[in-house]
Amino acid sequence: MRNFKLLPITTAIMGALYVGNASAEKSDMATLDTVVVTSNQGLKVQSNVVTTKLKDESTETDLRGLFKYEPSISLGAGNGTSQYLYIRGMGQNSIDVKIDNAYSDSQIHYHQGRHMLDPALVKIVSVQKGAGSASAGIGQTNGAIIAKTLDALDLLKDSNKNIGAKIGGGVSSNHAHNYNATVFGKGEIFDALIAGNRVKESDYKGGKHYQSGINPGSNRVPHSALDKISYLVKLGATLGEQRFVLSHLNEQHEGERTVREEFPIDESNPRLNTSRQAPANRKMSVTNTNLEWIGKNLGFAQEATANVYRLVHSRWSANDKGNGYAGGDRNNGSTKTKVVTHGANLNFDSSLHKNILLKYGINYRHQEVKPHAKFNPQIVNQEKTDTGLYLEAITTLIDKIILTTGLRYDHFNFKAMDGKKRNDGAFNPSVGIIYEPIEYLSLSASHNYATRSPRMHDAVMSHGARGIITIGDKTKAEQARNTEIGFNYNDGMFSFDGSYFWQDIKDALGTTNGRDNHGNDAQEIVNAGKIKNRGYELNIGYHNNGFTARVGVAHSKPRFYSQTRWGTNRQGQPEEISLLSGNPEYASAIGRTWTASLSYRFEQPNLEIGVHHRIVEKVKASDNYFITGGTLKTGSEEGKDGYNVTDITLNWKPFNNDQMNINIAIDNVANKLYKPHGQRGQFPGRGREYRLGVNYTF
Repeated sequence: MRNFKLLPITTAIMGALYVGNASAEKSDMATLDTVVVTSNQGLKVQSNVVTTKLKDESTETDLRGLFKYEPSISLGAGNGTSQYLYIRGMGQNSIDVKIDNAYSDSQIHYHQGRHMLDPALVKIVSVQKGAGSASAGIGQTNGAIIAKTLDALDLLKDSNKNIGAKIGGGVSSNHAHNYNATVFGKGEIFDALIAGNRVKESDYKGGKHYQSGINPGSNRVPHSALDKISYLVKLGATLGEQRFVLSHLNEQHEGERTVREEFPIDESNPRLNTSRQAPANRKMSVTNTNLEWIGKNLGFAQEATANVYRLVHSRWSANDKGNGYAGGDRNNGSTKTKVVTHGANLNFDSSLHKNILLKYGINYRHQEVKPHAKFNPQIVNQEKTDTGLYLEAITTLIDKIILTTGLRYDHFNFKAMDGKKRNDGAFNPSVGIIYEPIEYLSLSASHNYATRSPRMHDAVMSHGARGIITIGDKTKAEQARNTEIGFNYNDGMFSFDGSYFWQDIKDALGTTNGRDNHGNDAQEIVNAGKIKNRGYELNIGYHNNGFTARVGVAHSKPRFYSQTRWGTNRQGQPEEISLLSGNPEYASAIGRTWTASLSYRFEQPNLEIGVHHRIVEKVKASDNYFITGGTLKTGSEEGKDGYNVTDITLNWKPFNNDQMNINIAIDNVANKLYKPHGQRGQFPGRGREYRLGVNYTF
């Protein structure tokens, strides 16, 4: 950025502010331990970054595997959309996964995980935690996973070739295998990339003494098998300092899936037996068609990025007759449900003064739920439009101090199932500061506001047969306020960073129904209470020659305080009903989490051996809750058992460079039977698993 003067240390900090933008230079962020300032947080803290290099040195094939050593992120067990995602204990209903700056906040069904992302097709994944700053985008109240897909120019960077390819494959002891291929090339103006990946997984094994709920003599988890297929096609054109990229991404998971995907079948439980779970061949898919523009040195702006996209989430079922959520016996044949999102983003970076950088732009997103059928003639497709404007200033005040200030305005237009409309808007300020008192040490603080508009009702239940969902006359977006302080020390050998945060959400969104917000009766979307979350993170690292050690800990306690009303329960008895939901897609009680890694890379042969450990402390019965109000008590009859899991990894580079990687892993070495805290069901984690993976670039 010309004419923008920065201190040497802050040059790296400011460069990382563009991790969410489409800049090819960002792909060389090398390791998981990279310290970044995300454009969504404005705070210099540890942020998990997954890169192409890290993926190539790993046997992992999903985000859960790549994130399992990040203590503030939790994913449930099971496979595919059986998994729920949490950041700091807050669930998927307030977390977005952004792929090339395309994202949606709607869900197909609350008994499913909301997110799909094949890491084989992305070059970098970063994590924003807590409420975002003004430039964060729409609805960033509790964080986001931010991914950029592979790009031909990145894969050919530092190469004297104009064409290349990459192949890879792997097998595991769970009767699973995967294979992928990517071809890419560039000319004077145009470049292109085609990538595909397939992960074929059978029912996985639980840990020691696990027994199937269907076949008591089996240690395999029923209906966890999935066939995952994904591909990416991308065409780019570079004209001077202008770049245009058109891409199409498709991901699909297919398998015999149950109605309530976060619960395995249990024949001893009448609510979870085979009849109620009604397994059938089902597909979940995500497609994203995206057109992106990047321009530099435009006169009034040093850099600009823009994209327009069409994002489709869909669910197909061969048979939904046994699925009451989807309408049950009203269905005849297969069903298909969609959430279609169209969006656009325009962002500018302008140097107002040699010490002031302005970031400003607009975000737009329209979502529509398309149910598989309409069993009630009174209903219409739900629709929601979100529009945001933002301005953010990054100012070097004096030596060693950077101040970030911002203001964002978000507005929503909502159309409910009965056609009723509601619109409202809110201003969201943000401020952050980074101070470097001595070399290698920085202190930081931020205070951000962010809003999230009302959520549309689950797509698979939007047919009208289970009650019509409307919206209240005065319902507005919930607003998060996040205050965070942090520090970071990194001299190249020792690193030490941490943060403490306070988050409050007012006007939290719920419904008047009370049956976990998903009942058979008519209900109204309302502001129903408040949410508080407190927590901390600490990380310590040491790196010297080939030896690396890292220890991290994270803990948070989200608490929902709900308004109530009097109604009747399932047995027809009077009951005080909570208007906020106690379902796990909103939050979960997760024990204090520790991660530790030790590794050593030999020079000859170029071989790294690592041992990784994750400890999740138990949750006491008195702490096993996140919602208070009505008949929902501040505690449970049962707690959550703690657990610890050890993995061993090996990476060998036979050519003494990154051209070829041979990876071996033993996950859950002790074959422990455990249940992750980031879920409601009883899916066990995977038992001992041996994995082998190879990738080669030429």
